[in-house]
Amino acid sequence: MTPSIPRTFVCLSGAWMGGWSWTFVADRLRAAGHIVFTPTFRGLAERAHELSAETSNESCVDDAIACLADNDLRDVVLVGHSFGSLIAGLVVDRAPGYASHLVIIDGGIPRDGQSIFGRIPQHIADKRQRLATEINGVKVLPFAPVTSLIIDDSDLAQWTHRQLTPHPLRCYVDPIRLHNPPGNGVPMTYIACVKPRYPVSAGNHERVQAMPDVRFRPIEAGHNCIISAPDLVAAELLAVP
Repeated sequence: MTPSIPRTFVCLSGAWMGGWSWTFVADRLRAAGHIVFTPTFRGLAERAHELSAETSNESCVDDAIACLADNDLRDVVLVGHSFGSLIAGLVVDRAPGYASHLVIIDGGIPRDGQSIFGRIPQHIADKRQRLATEINGVKVLPFAPVTSLIIDDSDLAQWTHRQLTPHPLRCYVDPIRLHNPPGNGVPMTYIACVKPRYPVSAGNHERVQAMPDVRFRPIEAGHNCIISAPDLVAAELLAVP
């Protein structure tokens, strides 16, 4: 894809994060002549004040679709990082006509009836549930220590950690509802972070590699690659067919 033919990227953020997490990747995509939207889900980041008992995976899907519809977007490259990959998968399940390509960055492929806690290692799910707390009566997952971010640059890790906000617990415990096969016919690329691998995502890479018609693209970066390795991520996004 040449810079003279702009594409539109809609990038969905991971847990505890918001649109800010895409700053470095978005800068590179825009410098290459493309259009980038980085919506934040309600209840998180600058929308933390919107946290309520109704904040859920479905409200995140609604927020993403609202961004697509309100901006009259079509044929977008829909990108989800980590938790955002679940929401991206649900968006194409509900409304596949908006996306020409789905990109999953080191996330899970949603399965009907399975919660996020149902697909990550049990000991990690149990630990996170024990740490859950409440904000104004809404159960949330507090963000982890800065050392858990897998970002080698200490200043960058500290900057990232300062932006984090608690994530609604409901997003992790509600069963996921799919009406179609994963991807719903939208071409899919999976970007796998392999240096190091993220223990929460154990087994995801192997499951994706076994899926037909998915472009599997390993990169030598940690799970929060959109912050720690934006050049690698941007290069992969620019190479999406």
